Amino acid sequence: MVLKATISAFVITLLGLLAMLLTQDADMNLVYAAFCISPYFLLITIIYFHFNNLRKKFNVFDKPSIVFEGIYSFIFYFIFSTLLPVLLFFSTLGDEHEHRIYADLGGVISEMFPLILILSVFLSLFSSITFVWGLRSWKALILTFLAYIFFSVIVSIFSTVGREIKEAERERRDQADNLKEGRFEWAGAMSNPAGYPVQLYKGTFIFPKDENYEFTFSEGNTVNYHAKWGEAGAETYKRMMSLPKAINITWYSFSENAFYQFHDAIDYNKLLNLFKHSYIERRAASDVEEHYDKIIFGFAPGGRLVIWAAGTGYRQIEIGRYQAKKISVDQKVSDSKEMVYGDLFNQEWRNKVLTDTLIVPLAIQMAKKGQPVPDDYWNKIGMAYTWCPRVVSAPEIKAYDVIFQYFNGERFAFDERIQNITVEKRGIPQNIYIKWYDQNQNRCAVNFEFNEADIFKKFNAFFDRDKNIEAKMEITVDIQNGKGTAQLKSGEHQLLLMETNIIEYGKKF
Repeated sequence: MVLKATISAFVITLLGLLAMLLTQDADMNLVYAAFCISPYFLLITIIYFHFNNLRKKFNVFDKPSIVFEGIYSFIFYFIFSTLLPVLLFFSTLGDEHEHRIYADLGGVISEMFPLILILSVFLSLFSSITFVWGLRSWKALILTFLAYIFFSVIVSIFSTVGREIKEAERERRDQADNLKEGRFEWAGAMSNPAGYPVQLYKGTFIFPKDENYEFTFSEGNTVNYHAKWGEAGAETYKRMMSLPKAINITWYSFSENAFYQFHDAIDYNKLLNLFKHSYIERRAASDVEEHYDKIIFGFAPGGRLVIWAAGTGYRQIEIGRYQAKKISVDQKVSDSKEMVYGDLFNQEWRNKVLTDTLIVPLAIQMAKKGQPVPDDYWNKIGMAYTWCPRVVSAPEIKAYDVIFQYFNGERFAFDERIQNITVEKRGIPQNIYIKWYDQNQNRCAVNFEFNEADIFKKFNAFFDRDKNIEAKMEITVDIQNGKGTAQLKSGEHQLLLMETNIIEYGKKF
């Protein structure tokens, strides 16, 4: 009897703590805590099985009642479990550091109460059943322990499913609350033209309700390597937060040796409308629901600031164009010859940025020598006209995908299912790429790579006739002739923009 009781105490302590952990989303801290308190619960479980004076008084030792045993054991374990934080409180009185953890005894008991209750339930359940049935014989004891192990597996399954359901429901509520409050998971990013590097000095997002957030482009390099206008470079940390209604941002332009500051409102409503609505884009295997998750800040010479919203797919929309003011920063530039990475006020760092060919390509360094920083170019590439694209494909082409890239940094993608694209202000296209698969599943495409000077000249000539003109850009794919053409059309007027050959990639693409 004594041996069976001792073995039962060991196994029940182990299974009780394990079952408690299985009901929790246990991390290593909780597992470690369970390990540390296991001797205490082993002791009280041994006491439960070996000291039966109270049972004898109630005459339930020889013919124990499961109802009495269950109530008695729960009260027993609950009292001793609640006593544990009290013992820890008194045992740490001589250690100021350790006692600080248990100083608020009521708070500790309140925090531990759910675990105390769950552990008491499992220990009382396992102990009472073992005492009533398991201790009668070794066979019954072994079968009882096997049943506990099976029960623990069931507890684990139900607890995992329950946690997943609760987590999904919590995420749904959080998403609904965040959407209502205008919060999204997004990151900021910096962009600059090749050859005109910049570095953030100070930045603050100003939110409609939440506290302002000071940010740095800390997930990437301090300056952008291989920079391209409109493409995201160094980023802020991605996190759930509001969209900014205004920004206070100061940056340094290496090419101009000047600081610029912009502290004003931006188009919050346009940002909010884009981030609130997802969109569908086609991928190789299936359609994918995409959403906006990035705000790109484009820094151009002369203190020009362009802001885009970028999506997880191909889309990128211009939010607005803003003008910063040139400011003086009251900090002396060090004349030290030792280069300090990222230190704006270290002359050697400034020199390195302007001479590093990964930051400013050598061809641009040579072309810029002795030349003033262009002034009106950044306004020119931001020009927009009222037009929409329309694809006229050969009858053999049943499905196709189109990707537009614009000189102003915007991007747009669509496929044959989108027939009626709205006429609105759009930039001048830099590249149009259309791909499809022929009847033999060979990939084919037309790629319109527009010459910058030529396409701007043609757009200006076409639209300057009438400032209120609306047009369509008709893109025709003629398989018989092996040609693709792009032309502007408005009423009787039309202008060929480019003609190019169809590319046949073959099956390997």
